[in-house]
Amino acid sequence: MYKQLLVSDLDGTLLNEHHQISVENKKAIQAFTEKGGLFTIATGRMLSAALPYIQELDLKVPVILGNGTQIYCPKQQRLLQSHTITSHRNKIDQIWNTHSDRGVVLAYINDQIYTPNRNGLISTYEDKENVTCIVSDTVPLQMNKLLVIGEQIHDAVQMVGELLKVCIQSDTTYLELLPFGVSKGSALQELRRLLGHDIQRIISVGDQLNDLSLFEASDCGYAVENAHTDLKRVASYITKHHRDHAIAAVISEDTALI
Repeated sequence: MYKQLLVSDLDGTLLNEHHQISVENKKAIQAFTEKGGLFTIATGRMLSAALPYIQELDLKVPVILGNGTQIYCPKQQRLLQSHTITSHRNKIDQIWNTHSDRGVVLAYINDQIYTPNRNGLISTYEDKENVTCIVSDTVPLQMNKLLVIGEQIHDAVQMVGELLKVCIQSDTTYLELLPFGVSKGSALQELRRLLGHDIQRIISVGDQLNDLSLFEASDCGYAVENAHTDLKRVASYITKHHRDHAIAAVISEDTALI
């Protein structure tokens, strides 16, 4: 098998509804890598929230974190790349000072997550990601990304206001502001450069609009059955629902991967 890299999103793609990697997915990934394939993840999560899955799969290839804001090398246990937001400061301050029962804002700098106030959405997020948010009245001077979570997507849209045109949707009710020019796709291009020219084919799998750039930087993009309609529209193929071991399905369906 010629050298191939399979890149998977985590939430809504590799992980099932219980935020776990199924035995079926794990076995398929192991078989793929034993035959010489390379596997990694591209996620909106930062390191502390992604690390348990990195360790569970014993990943060797650098992983894409924070929707492309960071590249982390598991073998060297260090960041190879990290970007921070340098624009939209006034608008970010306005969002930070907007208090709503139907939305929250979070600022990420490395493994620290800050929020101006706590509500049920924060508690739900902490449980899902297994992280703890720090309450701060002031916006951090530096941040890798800004995340706005709404009860519904229109709540998040209302909170980000004019910044909507430069935000990406990373989950059903999530909108994120990233550093200019940064995406999962830009990070994948950098990862391809780091791995060298022996990577002959890149296959990516995702479910949300933040995976659009990932597909654009890949040779082939698989959208899971539960994916956003717009992502399905541009995908090379549609595979199974994330509850039904989607990564195992891709490895089985794509004849070039076996």
